[in-house]
Amino acid sequence: MSLTHAQEIEFKEAFALFDPTNSGTIQPKAFADFLALLNDPALTASVSLPTQPLDYKAFCSLMAQKHKGKETSDDAYVTFFNAINKDGSGNVSSAELRSALQHFGNRTLTEHDADEIVHEADVSGDGRIALEEFLKIMQKSEKKLRGEHIC
Repeated sequence: MSLTHAQEIEFKEAFALFDPTNSGTIQPKAFADFLALLNDPALTASVSLPTQPLDYKAFCSLMAQKHKGKETSDDAYVTFFNAINKDGSGNVSSAELRSALQHFGNRTLTEHDADEIVHEADVSGDGRIALEEFLKIMQKSEKKLRGEHIC
């Protein structure tokens, strides 16, 4: 299996979300919860849910089979943002963010931690993250993963 550099970064980032404890595996329930959070019936129907924990290599293999190469990481982030934005307001609150992060199995995230993440991403200062702000923070995260200098 040969991944592009962009796919490798995207898959590493996704794997880290599924594996918040850095155990080196993704539990089947965490993977199923993520698919449910995205609320995309076509995607859910096209992906076979694993019955055993997935290591990074197995995860990449599964993702590469379903990755069409047409979706950019920004497209994936928009889909994720819309899934988090349960009230349809066009903004993500700290409560929505905390709920989404806890959905990935990160039960140790405190209200204060979520508020700090919102504060860092909330360049407008309104206490909520708009899509544009969310994309900027995710792009910044991608650059950090690639080892690029962040301004």
